[in-house]
Amino acid sequence: MNAPRVTALRTAIQRSQTVSPVVLAISVGLLAATWAIVFRWLIALAQKVFFDGGGDLAGSFGFAPPFDRLHLLFVPALGLMIVVLIVQTWAPEAKGHGVPEVQYAVRYDRGRMRARVVLVKAVASAISIGSGGSLGREGPIVQVGAALGSSIGQFLRLGPEQLKLLVA
Repeated sequence: MNAPRVTALRTAIQRSQTVSPVVLAISVGLLAATWAIVFRWLIALAQKVFFDGGGDLAGSFGFAPPFDRLHLLFVPALGLMIVVLIVQTWAPEAKGHGVPEVQYAVRYDRGRMRARVVLVKAVASAISIGSGGSLGREGPIVQVGAALGSSIGQFLRLGPEQLKLLVA
């Protein structure tokens, strides 16, 4: 899109009281639903890598199959170390379960969440769950959906109240 069209779109969305917020909410909902499907696939991929030695992937990347089932004792710890490294390096706000971080962003940060959270939370949560970590899919899905809403709202330069609604 060229700059005048983007500016016109932003202005129309900022002025609309009914249609635009509904269209934005539906768009964010569809993106979050798509993300949930992709996230389940990422978890399955991580499980295959950690517990099946890569399965079909092993031949593609030249991994040797696990020598014994003894490695299963160490997989959750390895997954945790990878997750800590990813989160501490690229997006510390991606730590945690997801829902409290979204509530914090709405209450104290006017609904602002960094777009980087989407990718970091996706990869870190998939690795954590896929390596045997004891957490569920719901929190990461909520946090990434909220970060998507926040990113779209920030791109469109929505006001704080509209941004909070889009995050919610």
